[in-house]
Amino acid sequence: MDRENYRMASRFPPKKWPLGSSLITLMFVLLVPGITFAHGVIGNRVFLSPIVGNDAFPDNAVSLTARESDYEFSLLPQFEKQLTDSSSLLFTGGWAQINRGARRQRKTAGSTDLSIWFRQAAYKSARHELQVTVSPFLVLPIGDRRIPDQGYTHLGGEMLLGKGFGDLPDSPSLKYLRPLAVQAETGYAGRIQGPANSDLFGNFEVEYSLRYLDNFVERVHLARPLVDLVPFVQFNYAQSLLAPRLTTKPDFRLTPGIAYQNDYGQVSVGAQLALNGAAASGDRAAVIGLVELYYDDIFPVLGWNPL
Repeated sequence: MDRENYRMASRFPPKKWPLGSSLITLMFVLLVPGITFAHGVIGNRVFLSPIVGNDAFPDNAVSLTARESDYEFSLLPQFEKQLTDSSSLLFTGGWAQINRGARRQRKTAGSTDLSIWFRQAAYKSARHELQVTVSPFLVLPIGDRRIPDQGYTHLGGEMLLGKGFGDLPDSPSLKYLRPLAVQAETGYAGRIQGPANSDLFGNFEVEYSLRYLDNFVERVHLARPLVDLVPFVQFNYAQSLLAPRLTTKPDFRLTPGIAYQNDYGQVSVGAQLALNGAAASGDRAAVIGLVELYYDDIFPVLGWNPL
């Protein structure tokens, strides 16, 4: 997977698209009372879908991630279908607009490559709110080569982890840490077409569930939708290896945000900030939004597993 395409969602219609107001509208659409969560569940824990990168939970979901900075505007749709209870196929495509003056190039817009991920849960512990997943993937070169690093075949893989802290002792000093959870992702994509090039990437997220606090630690008496808000912060890393002795500078970013999650989907919004000088001029601050729907909860007939 190319570094630019991953960063758009890691990983976004023209710049006039009302990202903030559209996300707020979709959030209110999702404010529907429910009984239980059906996605990203390990024991009592319900994990977020990260706003940047992937999670460790094979699922039935469709999502759209949008990212906007002065450098680019991008859209990243995703579709995931479970094959079994512990495996799935994930399809990721996209569209990007590079703004005039970015990296001394003209304003350009076009499609990005198609990534196909096979996701297999390798270990799961409900007691420890822990799941580890492995995911090989193939990037097909359908993207517009006028978009940086698009139009080349990649082959790679990643490892993903989700861990909740509900197994901490229910003591006065530790119990308020129990709503915490972490998610981690690390991967490698090697280019097998065109100039020698490969990419490293990783994401680490810390999230705090108010619903978990209210249900399993201490009643905070927050009404919906407030109790379904999940603040989070991510640390993002990307780097390209251009040749055996030449690499790009590691690109480190911080992405704080907040998510609303209910039985039928999730809406997240965050700000991505560059932590060093590796980011392109105009891309050192960006807004990111994610809308995800659990389509098998909306249409149960679509929840069947083919294997």
